[in-house]
Amino acid sequence: MQINPRRTTFSFAPPVDNAAAWHLRLDDFATKLTAAFPEAVTWPEGPLGPRGAETLSFEMPLGDGVWLEGLATTPFPELGSVLVEKASADEAAVIAVWLRDVFAPAPDLVHFTSEMALDRGEVTYTALPPHGSVTEVAAALQQHLERADM
Repeated sequence: MQINPRRTTFSFAPPVDNAAAWHLRLDDFATKLTAAFPEAVTWPEGPLGPRGAETLSFEMPLGDGVWLEGLATTPFPELGSVLVEKASADEAAVIAVWLRDVFAPAPDLVHFTSEMALDRGEVTYTALPPHGSVTEVAAALQQHLERADM
């Protein structure tokens, strides 16, 4: 597999037909993220966007001086998504696996897309593999980018 050098925003969310499955609360998200990644920092952004979605920004170290930046948003109570910004597939896979294995109540409740796919008109979120290592999930995210970059 050829590594796509383009960095993009990845969006992670529950399945469309079960959009509140995560019961996303920003305070809970921040607590669990900093427990799993002790050097991570979080801060509330307040309402953003046309619906005034409550938003929490975060940064988390991935090693070798690399930090992953993102947003968790809840436009409605317990319903929301997590974005990671300007990330490679390898970097995004770290939080994807954490969402799947720690945050979501079941491993089949994490779906994803990317800014690259959305820019090409693809609006469907793809199910994250329900099992597998960070490396295996990174490969799935990379395949997604390769399809989006065609």
